[in-house]
Amino acid sequence: MNKTLLIIGVIVLVLGILAQIYSVTTTEDYVFGLFTKSITSQPYDYLAIPLIVGGAVLIIVGLAVRGNSEKR
Repeated sequence: MNKTLLIIGVIVLVLGILAQIYSVTTTEDYVFGLFTKSITSQPYDYLAIPLIVGGAVLIIVGLAVRGNSEKR
C-alpha cells in the first residue's frame, strides 16, 4: 500500500466531487428591474468526471502497489 498515492487519490476525488457541485448564479435585469433573468451554470462541470475517475484509479493503484518501506 502506497500512502502517497492514496492521499493524492482522495484529494483528486474530492476535487472532482467539488467541481461537480460548484455552481455560479448570475442575475441580469431588464427594463429598469421589471424583468430579471437568473442563469445558473457549472463552470467546472467538464472536469468532474476525469477527476473522479483519476482519483479512483489512484486509490486503486495505491492499494495495489507496495510502498518502498513495505518491501524491506
